[in-house]
Amino acid sequence: MTAPLESDVATFQAPPEARLEFMPGEVVVRVHSEALQASAAAVSEPFDWLIREAGAHRVEPLFDSDNDELRGMTLVELAQPVSPELLQRVESSPAIAFAEPVPARWLSTAAAADPRRNRQWGLRAIRWFESDRPAPNDITVAICDTGVDGAHPDLDGAVVTYDHEGAGATDIVGHGTHVSGIIAARPNNEAGIVGVAGCRLAMWKVFPDQPVQGNFYVDGTRFLRALNAVAASGAKVLNLSLGGTQPSQAEQLLFDRLERAGVTVVAAMGNDYANGNPTEYPAAYEHVLAVGAAAETDRRSPFSNTGAHIGLAAPGSDVLSTLPTTASDFRPDTRYASWSGTSMATPHVAGAAALVAAEHPDWTPADTKQHLRDTAAKAADMGGQSFTQAYGSGLLDVEAALG
Repeated sequence: MTAPLESDVATFQAPPEARLEFMPGEVVVRVHSEALQASAAAVSEPFDWLIREAGAHRVEPLFDSDNDELRGMTLVELAQPVSPELLQRVESSPAIAFAEPVPARWLSTAAAADPRRNRQWGLRAIRWFESDRPAPNDITVAICDTGVDGAHPDLDGAVVTYDHEGAGATDIVGHGTHVSGIIAARPNNEAGIVGVAGCRLAMWKVFPDQPVQGNFYVDGTRFLRALNAVAASGAKVLNLSLGGTQPSQAEQLLFDRLERAGVTVVAAMGNDYANGNPTEYPAAYEHVLAVGAAAETDRRSPFSNTGAHIGLAAPGSDVLSTLPTTASDFRPDTRYASWSGTSMATPHVAGAAALVAAEHPDWTPADTKQHLRDTAAKAADMGGQSFTQAYGSGLLDVEAALG
């Protein structure tokens, strides 16, 4: 998730108290697999009711797939608010497995930093320089974010797939480009910085180019379709520097699918410790490695959420990385900047997961996630414990993971 660029108030984020929990008027309905094989009339009844009585103006299958799990999911857009009574009415049909509002998902950035802090302390903290790193030339890390500037000198040749599904190709916000640089900025090119892994990148742009009520939120349809596409893409790692407070059955089905497809998923814990420390998703889903943020002192970044689902922590305060080479209304034209957030911690772990995948090509996602936890360095604040809700299993240690 992301935060302010040049002030204490982000130019592309609403304050926590102003954020949406669900996207207005959007519902995902899943039909039971058995019902898909039965009467068409039984399946259509709840959708006919939504159109006739609830003013649904868009009823669209989410996936073009023969898989019953996916074929049964439909997006419904309404002209009215989504009420519990409406959802209960739809779920009263025997053909329906669930009907749920589309949860809001926002960026996990916390703040911009003083340009004088522009240095890559994070690589030193994770003992990147000490590690004998494999060359993950055949490893692709997928990212769902705001887009990417593949023409940036430090990302030249890194982006092999860029799906922006009807949205503009420009990374208006810059968040996706910043995340991309942390993972895969090219080494030895005299351009600026170096990423954790010299891997390939596949970007799915899932954020629109305009905010909703002062904040940038994931397009729920694009996000679900992107998760399905990543599962079929051959990517070994998925970085999700985004989150929200509401869970989704539809999303959990997709994360189950990603696990079966061999994709190691890492996601940001969130930056709202001072605002109630909520549990955020997708970080809290099963099969997802949740990442907290640490400062240069090896202590938890003050904004970083905590919880029993955390896997480990990584550098997330004042992290230098790439920005798009052209300015927008939401960020300056600097090409590089230091940002803070669990958004910045997560790609450190995604890059490390790519290196582990290159070294151990036969490992499952569960193997990779467990190995990163097992080799994490214990922070002094952990007091000798093997796990805490602030640090998980500890601080990312690339040298130990590859040793």
